[in-house]
Amino acid sequence: MALSLIIVISVSSSSCDFGVTQKGSYCYNNEVENKSVRVNIEEAKTLSKITALNQSIIFLSQLSLEKNIAYRIKAMSNNLKKDNIQINNQLNNLAEKKLILLPNSLDEKQRNALSNMDDGNFSEVYLDKVEELLKSEIKQLQYLSAITNDVDFKVLTVKVLVKLNYNLNQITKIESLTI
Repeated sequence: MALSLIIVISVSSSSCDFGVTQKGSYCYNNEVENKSVRVNIEEAKTLSKITALNQSIIFLSQLSLEKNIAYRIKAMSNNLKKDNIQINNQLNNLAEKKLILLPNSLDEKQRNALSNMDDGNFSEVYLDKVEELLKSEIKQLQYLSAITNDVDFKVLTVKVLVKLNYNLNQITKIESLTI
């Protein structure tokens, strides 16, 4: 009785499901899958936020083209609108590929307030608002780039960030000329 047989059973804190293939069985870790799902959900949420910001920029740019404002601001607005329509198409294509539903609406209150603004005050408010939206969109794209390992998302963020940073620089230049 001096020797006892001690059996040690270790319990893992992670759960796993077992699967069987032709080559044998394997343990499928649920934690890895759960983390992947959380990342996919966060990617989808971030892409939705980026799309909403992008649509707001398109709306504001179109609105500025209808106002009686300085030519350089209208020219910048036209380029901004074209770039953001291209970005919107890229976002929609990627969302479709990844089976992500994107928003397709703008804040009605914001839309009415800006639409009813007189031309004299519009330019400054427009430039400030678009600058704010671009900075938010850039921040969201940088966040998306940081959280994802998906090549499609990485490529999109690089392409879009180049355009958005260029547009942000254009707004900064125009604002410095109007001061």
